[in-house]
Amino acid sequence: MTRRGFLFGASTAVLVGATPPPIVVRVQMLPDAGANAGKGLTTADRERMRYLQRKAEAEFAVSGIRFEVQYSEGAFLRKLGYSELPDKFLVAGRINVFVTDSLTYDMDHDRTGGASMGPRPSRPKMIGNRFYQTYIGLREAKETTLPHEYAHHFTLDTQNKPSAPGNFWADPRNDYWLWRQRRGAVIVGFRACAKSQWAST
Repeated sequence: MTRRGFLFGASTAVLVGATPPPIVVRVQMLPDAGANAGKGLTTADRERMRYLQRKAEAEFAVSGIRFEVQYSEGAFLRKLGYSELPDKFLVAGRINVFVTDSLTYDMDHDRTGGASMGPRPSRPKMIGNRFYQTYIGLREAKETTLPHEYAHHFTLDTQNKPSAPGNFWADPRNDYWLWRQRRGAVIVGFRACAKSQWAST
């Protein structure tokens, strides 16, 4: 995305005072069974996980986006020189949100507490997959982290081939749209996800 595209998109993707028809986004929430040295998420961790999800739901409701969330237990990261969530824990047709105490550095080297990806082809030393995934590290994540990661899915960032220029502009664009949404603006750009495999109208 170019700077011009970012600015043009930011100015045309906002509606004020409109009531959009609902889009339902299906999510699978995966608490990390290996968190806290194998003890799993604590009660406080789980309360924060649910709190962050409720906050995200309240924010995106402004743009007519609703969530259908299911919780699945037993997931853990496999480490083979890099961290990976085994396919057996992932489901197609949902955004798979893995929640742990703290993300590994290979997943979150900037220590933002969040990371997202879409389907990817296989490449040397890394097996491809067909799933949509978000990773949240509770220790580093802020209240704005989960909405930021969902925004990458909703604007179709995770359906496009990653590129340095695209990634550079996607973060400030999404953060600006989230800022506007928190002030009551309907963000058309977030509704681009309506035909995604994990969404329905």
